[in-house]
Amino acid sequence: MLSRILGAAGAVLLVVGVVLAVRPVHAGGDACGSVFRPDEGITPMQCDARLSSRGTLVAGFGVGGLALGITAITFTAIRDRRTRVNS
Repeated sequence: MLSRILGAAGAVLLVVGVVLAVRPVHAGGDACGSVFRPDEGITPMQCDARLSSRGTLVAGFGVGGLALGITAITFTAIRDRRTRVNS
């Protein structure tokens, strides 16, 4: 049960990270693009801080989601191994 909860939470974090990465960022009325596709050309300096902070959030959600997913897989493997040994 714990591995399913961890896996689901990890998947939600990954989805939130992807959504934040593709949503456009705006600063002072200027469209800055998104984390994955910043607007081409010269971007206003206001965009740099917004894109940087959004990139940090995306990285945090992505790493957190992967960590929870790996933890869920590890718990499942340990539970399966324990079940095989005790059988």
